[in-house]
Amino acid sequence: MKVVAVIPARMGSSRFPGKPLKKILDLPMVEHVRRRALLCKAVDEVVVATCDQEIIDAVNQAGGKAVMTSDKHERCTDRVEEAVRGSSADLVIVLQGDEPLLGLDVIDQLITPFEADQNVLCTNLISVIHDETDLDNRDIVKAVLNQKNDVLCFSRSAIPYRRVKTECPLYRQTGFSVFRRLFLEQFSQLPPTPLEILESVDFLRILEHGYSIHGVIYRQVTVGVDRPGDIAVVENILKNDPVQKKIYEMICQ
Repeated sequence: MKVVAVIPARMGSSRFPGKPLKKILDLPMVEHVRRRALLCKAVDEVVVATCDQEIIDAVNQAGGKAVMTSDKHERCTDRVEEAVRGSSADLVIVLQGDEPLLGLDVIDQLITPFEADQNVLCTNLISVIHDETDLDNRDIVKAVLNQKNDVLCFSRSAIPYRRVKTECPLYRQTGFSVFRRLFLEQFSQLPPTPLEILESVDFLRILEHGYSIHGVIYRQVTVGVDRPGDIAVVENILKNDPVQKKIYEMICQ
């Protein structure tokens, strides 16, 4: 299968304007993600999709590929779909540009379900919540899965509600997912749905229209950049975590 990774990025984030080009150590944030994706052998092509010339220029200057998309998109998945329109790709990976600690094993894990089951249309990386205070963080999208690891629901609220004390895993959505390209085209034509609009979570559109998302559980801690203070957290990890430090050194070569 031909696999294309697309990184949607824009300068106009309401919570953190200019986020894709903010420096993390010596690289703009979007470059951390793009260069890590290039290290994944399953990926045939990596593209940054943006509506901002500043991002186009930064990626081109670094030797990468970027495409200009409409500035009218409300959801990142719609921007990604425009970027691959007419592509011959079989699978399209959506890599959020604010996830600079992308693990090199993540993409393989997200692709494996497609190889095993032709009925899989979309996968989403789901990580375990280790700090229960994250449940009350509205920037973190929580996830509930069924016994087959298919997603039942996403919400910015603290779900599931813990009425009784019992063992129940707590999950969060990450910024990594994979679509069959034909389903991504179909998805982009579906009308936005009430929960999607209310929660501002585009993957709810898939669930509300009756399609399935297979959750791929990632046991390692994932750290995204939602606000300016998160950069210091990521830089500390890059400096002190041996695995992350080694990857950072590789992408800087």
